[in-house]
Amino acid sequence: DSHPLTLQLREGAQLGISTTTIDIGNLDPIHVKSLVADVLSMEDHEDAVSTLAATVQKKTDGNVFYVLLFLRSLAEEELLQYNFGTMRWHWDDEAVKAKLVTQNVATVLVDLLRSSVSESSQNALKVAACLGTSFSPSVVALALGEQDDVSSLSDTGSLNSSYFDELKEAGLLERESDEVLRFAHDQIQLSSLDLIPENHRISFKSKLGGILMKKIHPDRLDDHLFEVVSLRNSSIDSVPGDERVSMAKMNLRAGMKAAENGSFDMAKDYFKAGRELLGDAGWKDEPDMTIQLYSEGANASLFCGSLDTMGRLIDEVLAKDIPIEAKLRCYDIKMRALTAASDWAQIIDIGMDVRRQLGQPVIRNKPVPLWKIMKEYRKTDRMLKKVTTDDIATMPQVKDKKVIMGQLIMERILQAVYHAQPTMMPIIVFNMVQTSIRHGNNSSACVAFALMAMLYQSVFGNPSKASDLVVAADQLLSSPDVQEVGRVKARSIMICYCFVHHWHSPIQQTLAPFIEGYQAGLYAGETESAAYNLSSRSIHLFSAGRPLPALQHELESFASVCAQLNQTPAQSMIRADLLSVRKLRNTDNGEDSFEAIANSDSAVMIRAKTVISRMELFVFFQDWSSAAQLLRMLEEDPRAAAAGSWVYVRYTFLESLVSFKAAQAASSWATKRRWKKRGIRLMKQLHKWISKGGNPNIVHSLHLLTAELAAMKGNHSKAKESFKKAALVATTNGFVQDKGLAHALASSYYAGQGDQYWADYHRTNSQDAFREWGATALLV
Repeated sequence: DSHPLTLQLREGAQLGISTTTIDIGNLDPIHVKSLVADVLSMEDHEDAVSTLAATVQKKTDGNVFYVLLFLRSLAEEELLQYNFGTMRWHWDDEAVKAKLVTQNVATVLVDLLRSSVSESSQNALKVAACLGTSFSPSVVALALGEQDDVSSLSDTGSLNSSYFDELKEAGLLERESDEVLRFAHDQIQLSSLDLIPENHRISFKSKLGGILMKKIHPDRLDDHLFEVVSLRNSSIDSVPGDERVSMAKMNLRAGMKAAENGSFDMAKDYFKAGRELLGDAGWKDEPDMTIQLYSEGANASLFCGSLDTMGRLIDEVLAKDIPIEAKLRCYDIKMRALTAASDWAQIIDIGMDVRRQLGQPVIRNKPVPLWKIMKEYRKTDRMLKKVTTDDIATMPQVKDKKVIMGQLIMERILQAVYHAQPTMMPIIVFNMVQTSIRHGNNSSACVAFALMAMLYQSVFGNPSKASDLVVAADQLLSSPDVQEVGRVKARSIMICYCFVHHWHSPIQQTLAPFIEGYQAGLYAGETESAAYNLSSRSIHLFSAGRPLPALQHELESFASVCAQLNQTPAQSMIRADLLSVRKLRNTDNGEDSFEAIANSDSAVMIRAKTVISRMELFVFFQDWSSAAQLLRMLEEDPRAAAAGSWVYVRYTFLESLVSFKAAQAASSWATKRRWKKRGIRLMKQLHKWISKGGNPNIVHSLHLLTAELAAMKGNHSKAKESFKKAALVATTNGFVQDKGLAHALASSYYAGQGDQYWADYHRTNSQDAFREWGATALLV
């Protein structure tokens, strides 16, 4: 699990990089025959080796390594001899078959090692085999007593030790690097282990681990930590009482290192070994270490999907009569586990209970009235007006640990209220900002100011103040005093680029930071934020005009990663975009549906996303009656759950467009007026966003709405001009899908006017744009 290649493959999988595993397998009889003939230089006489090859095949099952090994053992036992008179190899088929009966293939290599390798080299092989497929010769020499301290041993010299030279010449070892040797084949390592009597193997490994732990210099121990601790753990019961505490510390150290590398299965085992070494007495004699072994063990179990083990460890910590500060890590892990299960109500309840125990203010889990939100907003705004961006970045670090813990708990609650009780969200943000200004900065302050920037931008319409707070959050993030940079970075990037930057920057510029946020969250173990960075990138990719074939591949990888991370909400968001892509490409196999996605999670945001995705498809397919029917049937405005995000802006455009189309198709004057009024209201909102914040991502959308409204009013010159502008700006800004939409709507307009030339012209341009996008379902 700790091999660099294993770690790299695991990291690649978490990043959504697909790898191809090639199963080589064993050789079939025909290829064994060819191999034997080739080894014996009898390629022109393959029939002569048929019986020998059949025996070798039966003996080795076609394993290439064993084929060559078996032939070598035949030669060494003179059952296979070279006749210089005939210039060919000769053998006795019956004698070879007899060897098949009398000797087990598993013992061939062991016997070869015992008969052809010196005793000192065998001892080196035993030690090396316990260390792994690759090993440091200096550590082997240390274990054999050749040196007193690994730090004083020259690795170059150790590579030239007589027994290493012998083993390399025999083809058993090979050089991996200047300081590392490796076994030439994994079967050689396994056979070297078999040199140790089976009934002594566990004690041998444990004793070896103890020797290395004492002899390796502390400065070098971290380089060999996994091997040494794993060896010593082979027999935990044999660890003397006076060494059990120090050994538990080593397991804690190894577990933390494994977790940092993403090897949570291995980390979980180290933490378990540490708990076993301390036993129940650890709660009294080593309480801090015991709590950490339980807490980090619970965290590793969460990542491994061992939820029963996680729950048992957490429950044991929470049941102890210890300060609330010592329990915080377990509460945090429990809330993260509940996040994966989308149990938003319990997260809020637990979080507020923890704050109550910390003596921090709590907020009741219920809808917050608008007057209270505005009251707290004005209070927070007044406090922020008294400080500059530089003041925020240079505020002293908060010293009160309970305040720090309370802020962290608020972070955890935020995600839950965003999904389950949105009106609580601004109150929590205001509380965090006020706390930071009063008490000083900590890691949570970065998140608090980023969230306040989101509210300033998307709710209170103050883009200037929003930009200032984004700068302040960035400055805090780069401060050396900020702890848990990965966690904070993942959250801050997601907030700033999902809710702020798209208001004034091209949406294409928001794509790369989401990958950075995902990686930061993943490396920090902050899987929720990592997954939400992926789902945010998914949404922005769809609207940025990414070619659909490439987009489908990327979204499939994202969905797979979120499934592995057990992040259902983010996965559901990605599934909605992925389903839209498949429908647009005509590759939907019916295995998923928007209804299934909406029902996969209780979050309001998931339901809102499915509504927005359906509306997007209705618009592209120009199914205006279904789009209008969807608007009529909505029980809740999806914008409320998506406030401030890009989909909030996009849906505003879609609803306005559908409203105009519904007005054009209305049979009664009252219905027409109602739909038209609704469309104009939303259109004015888009105009406000452009004029006030300079949003470059919706300029073409506003031109398109202007064209549709002008067409409805009979202002045909303006309609034609606006359709042209919509297509031109969409092209210039890289929105190929909206270029296609603009031409498609223009084609419908001209067809309605009886102008077939321009209708065909725009239809052709529309088809070209949709073809470039990869939307084959839109090609007619």
